[in-house]
Amino acid sequence: MIDIPVLIVGGGPVGMNLALDLAWRDVPCMLVNQAKTTPNHPQGNTHNARTMEIYRRLGIADRMRDVGLPMDHCGDAIFVTRINSYEIGRIKIPTLRERMTKGSFDLDIGPEPLQRASQMFVERILKQELDEKSSVDMRFGWKMIAFTPADDAVMVEIENVDTGEVVKVSCGYLVGCDGGRSSIRRSLGIEYSGKSGEEVDFMMGQMLSIYFRAPALYEVMQTDAPWQFHSMIPEGRASIVALDGEGHFLTWAKLNGDQDPQSLDPRPYIWRVVGEEIPVEILSSKPWQAGLSLVADTYQTGRVLLAGDAVHLFTPTGGFGMNTGVGDADNLGWKLAAWHHGWAGPSLLGTYEQERRPVAVRNLAQSYALAQAKSALSVPAGIEEETPEGEKLRAELGARTEKALAEEYFSVGIQLGARYDGSPIISAEDGEIETSDPFTYVPTAWPGGRAPHRWLEDGTALFDHFGKGFTLLNLGETAIDTTSLQNSAAERGIPLTVFCKTDPEIRALYEADLVLIRPDQYVAWRGNSVPEDPQRLIDLVRGA
Repeated sequence: MIDIPVLIVGGGPVGMNLALDLAWRDVPCMLVNQAKTTPNHPQGNTHNARTMEIYRRLGIADRMRDVGLPMDHCGDAIFVTRINSYEIGRIKIPTLRERMTKGSFDLDIGPEPLQRASQMFVERILKQELDEKSSVDMRFGWKMIAFTPADDAVMVEIENVDTGEVVKVSCGYLVGCDGGRSSIRRSLGIEYSGKSGEEVDFMMGQMLSIYFRAPALYEVMQTDAPWQFHSMIPEGRASIVALDGEGHFLTWAKLNGDQDPQSLDPRPYIWRVVGEEIPVEILSSKPWQAGLSLVADTYQTGRVLLAGDAVHLFTPTGGFGMNTGVGDADNLGWKLAAWHHGWAGPSLLGTYEQERRPVAVRNLAQSYALAQAKSALSVPAGIEEETPEGEKLRAELGARTEKALAEEYFSVGIQLGARYDGSPIISAEDGEIETSDPFTYVPTAWPGGRAPHRWLEDGTALFDHFGKGFTLLNLGETAIDTTSLQNSAAERGIPLTVFCKTDPEIRALYEADLVLIRPDQYVAWRGNSVPEDPQRLIDLVRGA
C-alpha cells in the first residue's frame, strides 16, 4: 500500500500543471498517466497571458518561450482563397518580440504575454520538470483501474500497462484530469450540460486534425509567412497554423459524414488549401468533434475532484479550453496545499467548484459564440474568378471576415478578467464592480479578481514579490502596523508574506492601503486599516 496526499489521474497539461503547483508548494503527489509518453500530435497552440503568469510563478516561463514560433515570426491571421492565390483579409497580431518589448500593451497589463506554442511542445517541458521533482511520483505507463471513496481517504488501484502489476494507493484526495471521456467522472455519475456540436460548414461537427511537414509551402505563398492561414473557397474552408516557422504545420478540415478518417488520405485536403500539389509528409491525423460547449454538473464528490476537460469541453475557437483547465489547477493547487499543511478551513476545498464552474460557463459561452461567428461565414461562388466581380466578392468577404473574427485572437478579458464574485472566501465589498467583458480587461483590485499588475523600478513585477501563501501589501505613505493580522495568520498556521511599498501609482491602482492577496494571486480583501477582528478575516479567507 502506498500512502500519498494527492493522486492525480491524467498527465495532460492540466494534470501536470497541478502536480507542478503541488510540488512548488511542498505537497507530495502521484501522477498516473496511461500513455507512456507525452503526445506527438499538436493541439492547443495558444498559452494565454494568465497561463504564462502561472508558468512565471513556477519558474518555467522562459522555457516556454524557447518552443513554438520564433520571436520575430509574423503573428498575423491571414485570410486567403488558396495559399498560392489571393489574400482577401488580414488580422494584424503582434510578434512575440513586439509583445515582449517594454511599453507594449501586453506588458502594461501583465508580466507575461501569451505564447504561440503547440501543447505538444509544452507538455514535454512540463514532464521534464516533473521528472526532476522528488516529491512527485511520476507514473507514465500506468492506468487507474478502480477507486473507492471513503470519508477520510480514497482507495485507488493502478496498473502498469506493460507488466500488469497492480498497486494499491491510499490518497487524501483523488483528482481526475483524465479528459473528456473521464472514467472518474463517469464512475461518479456526473453528466455534462450544454451543446455538443451541430453539423454545419466549419468549426462545428466532425473535423479532421492533420499534422504535417511541408517546407515547400513557404515557396508558394503569395503573402508573408503568418502564424495562421484561413482558406476560404467554395469547396470547403480550412485553417493552417505554423508550429515552428520551419515547415511543420497543423491544419483543420471539415469531414463529410460518409468519410472514414482512419483510411482517408489527408494530402488532398492540404493540396486544395495550398492550390497545388507540393511535397507533403503526413506526420499524424485524427478526427475530433468541433462546436462543443459542455460543462459538468458538479466538480467534486467528497474527496474526488475533477479538473480540465473532465469538467468542461470547448471547441478550439479562441484557444480557451486548455487555458481554462490550467486555471482550474491554479485554483485547486493552493487549496489542496492548505489542506495538506493543516491550515485549510472545512469549507475551503468546496469553494473550488463555486469559483471555477462559473468561469468555465463564461468561457464556454464566448468560445461557442466565436465558433458560430466563424461557421456562419459563407463563401460565395466566383470568389476565385480573375474578374472585376471576383475582385468585388473577395473584398466583401475579406471585410466580413475581418469584422466577424477580429476579437477571436485577443479576448484579453477572457484571459485576465475571470472573477470569483460571490465566493464565500472573498471579503465582498458594497458598490458597483467595474468588470471586464470578453474583449476588454479592466484592471481592478476589487476583491474577487486577479491582482493588478505593476512593474517596479528594479525591473521586477509586483507579482514576483508575492509569496507561496497569502501576501499582505502594505501600500500607505507610512507603513501600517499589521502585527495583529500577522499574528492571527500565524495562529492558524497560514503562511503570510508582507510586502511594504510606498508608490502612489500602485496605491492608486489598488485603491487601499492594505490588500490581502491569495496564494493564486487573486485579491481576497482590502482596506485602509487592519480589521477590528483580524482573526475573523483570516478564518474567512481560509474557508473556516
